[in-house]
Amino acid sequence: MHDHLVVASNRGPVSWHHEDGLPIAKRGFGGLVTALGGALQQEPGTWVSVALSGADREVAAHNRGKPFTVDTADAVYQLRLVDAGERYDAYYNEVGNRLLWFTLHGMWGEPFEPRGVGWREPWEDAYLPVNELVADAVAEAAADGAEVYLQDYHLGMTPRIVREQLPRAPVLHYLHTPWPEPAALRRLPDPVAHDLLRALLAADVVGLSSPRWARAFRQCAHELLGAAIDGEIIEFEGRRTTVADFVLGVDPSDLAATAASDAVAEAGERLAAELDGRRLILRVDRTDLSKNILRGLLAYEVLLERHPEHRGRVWHYAHLNPSRQGVAEYRDYLAACLDAAARIQERFGEDCLRVFVGDDHPMAVAALRRSDVLVANPVTDGTNLVVKEGAVLNDRGGVIVLSRTAGAADVLGTGAMLVNPYDVEELADAMHRALRMPADERAERAERMRRASCAGSPTEWFHAQRQLLRSVVARRR
Repeated sequence: MHDHLVVASNRGPVSWHHEDGLPIAKRGFGGLVTALGGALQQEPGTWVSVALSGADREVAAHNRGKPFTVDTADAVYQLRLVDAGERYDAYYNEVGNRLLWFTLHGMWGEPFEPRGVGWREPWEDAYLPVNELVADAVAEAAADGAEVYLQDYHLGMTPRIVREQLPRAPVLHYLHTPWPEPAALRRLPDPVAHDLLRALLAADVVGLSSPRWARAFRQCAHELLGAAIDGEIIEFEGRRTTVADFVLGVDPSDLAATAASDAVAEAGERLAAELDGRRLILRVDRTDLSKNILRGLLAYEVLLERHPEHRGRVWHYAHLNPSRQGVAEYRDYLAACLDAAARIQERFGEDCLRVFVGDDHPMAVAALRRSDVLVANPVTDGTNLVVKEGAVLNDRGGVIVLSRTAGAADVLGTGAMLVNPYDVEELADAMHRALRMPADERAERAERMRRASCAGSPTEWFHAQRQLLRSVVARRR
């Protein structure tokens, strides 16, 4: 049986952990797994990913890079697991999570960063070889004419290598992050910026989650490579690549099933006991620097300082999933957030807020259902699915305070309260207005955001990409 669909990403749809010394498979969460994993349940296909943990590497070694099938009870996947070995840390942390991620999110702290030293070895000896390993696995799986769907910046060089091996393969590369303007991309070393653009332009379609990032990508190709722009199409070295944006929303039925679980009900009881009748200001985020968690905490401090009427009547819960702790800047940032939280507790009482750092998905879902105000103030961000999940899950007419630079602002802007992510005082004012907002306005805004969040469900999101890829390839022929 030939593969008709090949997906490749750094993190796959299945991860492994040890129980009684044996690797046990667990299905991943998120829109990507829902959308692409669902497609792989309907037709033959393979998901190629990189081994992340020790248990993952054991499974990869056992299967020796060959395809194997995994049944996670709610889905069956054919996988190819690539083991990057000792190169993984430099590929993932030094290049992916630092050099590329900081650039794509505009997070460099000039004039000191980026330093411009120490990039060449991890780029040439780790990032490129790992991309080659993934590309080789993809090309083998897609050799019989499968469509190829590559995911995110970790695999930025993979399209070029796949194209070299399979010149006629239909290839789409989706970037889940923002894309910077040319001036920001030029902070990368020229070989990295130019090679990354050239490699991505080997795909037939490059997808992003916002029209402004699609425009920025086309502009980078024009200014840095001299490529010609024809509407959504980039013409470069005899190839035509369509650069388009695709809205990714949430699946309300999938969320409803999760919310109805016993684990979420039990978490909701624990949350209600801790709230003790107070109103809930909530944040649910990874501890990425772009999420702007520290300014959110400072805004809560300003709220309590300027509006003493809220003291003892509101509770701030920050539900944080630790992210990229292998990178020093991320560790330092999380430490700064925890220090700020401790200072706020010292000023206004230990019970005024709680910062949870860990993995407790049922509690996150319970809190999203229960929140009175959901804060998401990223400096810049991708799809912001958690905000859309909050809009659909919430049953209290919860207000969403959202950064105007968030990816979700394009979709939720008419219902959310949009703020400048750099202005702590504006964010504090927005929290105050949200807490005082009349019930009818809350309900009306919530309904607008609920409808908007369901646009582009994971299945629809993937279907739109597939339709475009097929039409582009048909024209190419």
